[in-house]
Amino acid sequence: SQKAPPTYVKRRCDVVAKLINAFQEQTNDTSAPSVVCLSAGTAHLPQYITRHNGLPLWESTASAAYLMQLGIPETNIFVETTSYDTISNAFFTRSSFTDINGWRRLLVVTNEFHIYRTKAIFDWIFSVPSAEGGPTTNYELFYLSCNNVGLSNEAVEARRSHEKRGEKNVVENLSKQYTTLKSVLGFLTTNHDFYAANKLVRQSMGDGNEKRSGDLLKLSYGQKSSGGSSSRSSVIQFQDGKIVVSLYSLVFVCLVVMGLYFSRRSYYHHNKES
Repeated sequence: SQKAPPTYVKRRCDVVAKLINAFQEQTNDTSAPSVVCLSAGTAHLPQYITRHNGLPLWESTASAAYLMQLGIPETNIFVETTSYDTISNAFFTRSSFTDINGWRRLLVVTNEFHIYRTKAIFDWIFSVPSAEGGPTTNYELFYLSCNNVGLSNEAVEARRSHEKRGEKNVVENLSKQYTTLKSVLGFLTTNHDFYAANKLVRQSMGDGNEKRSGDLLKLSYGQKSSGGSSSRSSVIQFQDGKIVVSLYSLVFVCLVVMGLYFSRRSYYHHNKES
């Protein structure tokens, strides 16, 4: 509806809220685990600019707003507003939050079609030392996938194909070539369209070779199917003073958990939310 996020966003955030509530009930701990909402936006669609102040509305802000509506304390919610894809999701989560705060047990929540590339990327980024010869990391990562609610079968299949190519590139190339956090930063600032200075300058001048995503892939990132408009006002809006999120406005929510109870049995990394 116009006054609430779509089903799949509500469902994913509901899962995060239920996990936090279950943690509190099982441990009798009234303090909620920390939640980091990820992403400034996506490179596949234009950035949404709010009408009331002309500033960007980050995707992580939209998910944080909904989590607050679910009763998650705002003091436990953090927003990461720098990343535009999954590699930068992982990099800026680690460099801006987990390394600094000492958070070492992490649960990453995303959609089913995105879970395998997400795992490949987060396992890579969170396992490399900060610099050559540095100490090894001691992160413990868990993954939870949610059903692809709210997306057409065609859009999901287009996204799965995209994800599979990206996962293969990470496993066979990137993770082997960039083996420290410093080298990952070098990759972002020299090769990435949203972090390399020369590429950003060319794009701002209209001289860059912009990558064009197919219509079905754009649908999986949040573009509406009707009218063909790529405006981010179709993705995130203000309605009656509330942030309203529609179709894939949230790349994913990364739930950073300190002391969250897990069974000693190996957690099934692509457990599906039923």
